[in-house]
Amino acid sequence: MIYAAFGWRFIRIQESMQRVPVNSSSIASIGYAPEQRVLELEFRQSGEVYQYFDVPAEEHTAFLAADSKGTYLNLHLKPRQYRYHRVWPQQE
Repeated sequence: MIYAAFGWRFIRIQESMQRVPVNSSSIASIGYAPEQRVLELEFRQSGEVYQYFDVPAEEHTAFLAADSKGTYLNLHLKPRQYRYHRVWPQQE
C-alpha cells in the first residue's frame, strides 16, 4: 500500500487495483475499489494512471455504462472536483 497526504490526514491508496479495459479513444482501463471509494483511470495515449477519491459506486457504474468515457469524464467527473492523485508515473 501507498499512503498519500491530503491536508492533515493520510489516505491509503490501493497500489495494484484491478482495472478492466474499456472501449474508448481516451481511456484504456477503469478500476474501482468500493471499500475505499477509489476510482482508477488509465489514459490511453499517455499511459498515465490517476486515482480519484470519495467516488460513489453509482458514479463508477454510470461511468462504465457511458457511451463515451471521455465525454463522461469531462462533463461529469471533472466538474465534481473529486480529489485525485497521479499513480503512474510517480510524481517526485
